[in-house]
Amino acid sequence: MSEAAAGANRTPAGEEPTEDAVVVECDLEAAPGKVWRAIAEPDLRDTWLGQPEAGPAEVRRAEPPGRLDLVWPTHEGESFISFEIDPSEDGGSHLTITHRAPVTACVLPFKRQARMISGVRPWRMAA
Repeated sequence: MSEAAAGANRTPAGEEPTEDAVVVECDLEAAPGKVWRAIAEPDLRDTWLGQPEAGPAEVRRAEPPGRLDLVWPTHEGESFISFEIDPSEDGGSHLTITHRAPVTACVLPFKRQARMISGVRPWRMAA
């Protein structure tokens, strides 16, 4: 596991990782500042990732342009999602997303979606 993934594999409170965590890593053509904007600005984040099902996401920790931890409300409870952005040598970004939920049922749809996205094509961001 990369150093970024190891750091992202903690809960927003810095607790130890749990068995129900899903870690997805991908390389993006967009620069870290653009990726940061896409996940940090609520309207852009909702366009890219969809809206939380039970209210707006709450920022738990923000360290621009490298780390954003969110509390993501669901009908079953709160999920915790961490985004870690590292610059890549080609000017793009390496994004690590760690998602953990108090109920395994919340994580399983994310796993399916992540497999579908990562298996189809590289993630691209609109200009």
